[in-house]
Amino acid sequence: MFRVIPARPAPSGETGVLAWLRRNLFSSAANTLLTLATGAVLVSALAGLLRWALFDAAWAQVWANMRLLAVFRYPTDLLWRPLVVLAVLLLLLGIMAGAARRNEILRGAFWWVTGFVALFALTAVVFWPSVRWFWLAAGLAPFIGYGAGVARPGLLRAMRWAWALWLVGGFALLHGIVPGSVLLRIAPTRDWGGFMLTMVLFTAIVPSFPLGVALALGRRSRLPAIKTVCIAFIEVVRGAPLIMWLFVASLLLPLLLDTDPNNLPAILRAYVAITLFSAAYMAENVRGGLQAVPRGQIEAAQALGLSGWQTTSLIVLPQALRAVIPAIVGQCIALFKDTSLVFVVGLIDFYRVTEVIATQPASLSITGGVKLELYLFISLVYFFFAYRMSVASRQLEKRLGGGTR
Repeated sequence: MFRVIPARPAPSGETGVLAWLRRNLFSSAANTLLTLATGAVLVSALAGLLRWALFDAAWAQVWANMRLLAVFRYPTDLLWRPLVVLAVLLLLLGIMAGAARRNEILRGAFWWVTGFVALFALTAVVFWPSVRWFWLAAGLAPFIGYGAGVARPGLLRAMRWAWALWLVGGFALLHGIVPGSVLLRIAPTRDWGGFMLTMVLFTAIVPSFPLGVALALGRRSRLPAIKTVCIAFIEVVRGAPLIMWLFVASLLLPLLLDTDPNNLPAILRAYVAITLFSAAYMAENVRGGLQAVPRGQIEAAQALGLSGWQTTSLIVLPQALRAVIPAIVGQCIALFKDTSLVFVVGLIDFYRVTEVIATQPASLSITGGVKLELYLFISLVYFFFAYRMSVASRQLEKRLGGGTR
């Protein structure tokens, strides 16, 4: 008769923090010297950064121009519109997180974004009386949505339509509908800017995704006309940088539509350029996933009597998209940061606002200027959203079993 002997604890010298440090940082004389030298450089740099950030930096100009950083010259009496759009976004995110509480992707995104917004909501309640109540509503919206999602999990089935309605309705509300109306008057897009404009342009990833999938499928088509057109579009667009296509869209789009350039706002032309540019790269990402699907999967679907459309939509595409999740999320992160290039067509996005603030008389009167403070602030904001998307990508890949067999 066999008897299981309890496992003995590992030797104290092989586990714990000290053992990890000894094994990874002080395993030899050379590693010890390298660790000490690197640590000294990092400590010195961190001490200098903290000393500058706490005592020497002029954060007052960043604080005083928070409205410019957020919405630029959007009409003051209409600031409630972007806050309403934000509140509805948080409400929908809360409903999804509450209805799918075990989904760590939604749960993580919910708490991260809620914490980010709550910080500004608390600040607005104390220091920004003109939008105090709207920020308070935006801060409470995710919790209201979370409670509704917990109480009514069935709301999750209507989320796709709710998000589509939010996207279209949000654009309509920000722009306005009725000229001359008190509440719904048109807000000129030339006054849009700051982080609001960055997020508006980032939504170009939504139409670029189905367009990219269609281009990837068209490139693999057996019909020569469709295949040639898709290949030509993808290769031509990918053959030039985004900054060139922004110029082309700014000049060419009015000619294609046979209209006066003043009839097409700069933001619309930039949106079209970003959408098509992103679609071309998305198509190549998806095509890589399509090539990774074994031929046997398609043959098995055909043996079961599935049509070509059913085979593509039910068998091939789900496997292909799962295989290229990191590439797709990487494209999203790149697009989020590439929106800063729209300044070349006269748009004042989140990045470009820093130049406007840095040239103000109050900023020029500060020794050394305030560019470093502004760039550090916007870098932290960009990093927050890019890192959050990266974390969601890893969680989704793990949930779907990407990279495992």
